[in-house]
Amino acid sequence: SALLCFAPDASQEDNTQAMTQALGNVHTSQITYAARNSDFDGFDIKEGDYLALSESQLFGTDRDILALLRRLAQDAPQKEAEVTVYYGEDVTESQAQTALEIFTAECPNAEITLLSGGQPVYYYLISAE
Repeated sequence: SALLCFAPDASQEDNTQAMTQALGNVHTSQITYAARNSDFDGFDIKEGDYLALSESQLFGTDRDILALLRRLAQDAPQKEAEVTVYYGEDVTESQAQTALEIFTAECPNAEITLLSGGQPVYYYLISAE
């Protein structure tokens, strides 16, 4: 989003302002895993749990990654947005298609794109704008 606002003929200050404003319109979520047991923000986290983050805050935990994907899809920022779901290196094409189906079902008014991000550690990175 920020790169699309870049204007080669504009001043650095104008580009910085436009790009920063565009970045502020993007909501990000991620799904990763817990490397160890912990208690964080009222969540009793067990090693191996899936962790959902929304805007860098713990959104939820679950042993079922599909349940977390569904909860993220039901979150307000995704409901009527342009959503891009980037799946990581440990996610198969079939699993990614299931994630796409979840977002499509839960966000019928959103424009959803699925892309291989190939990122390590994070199973899914979700961008809604």
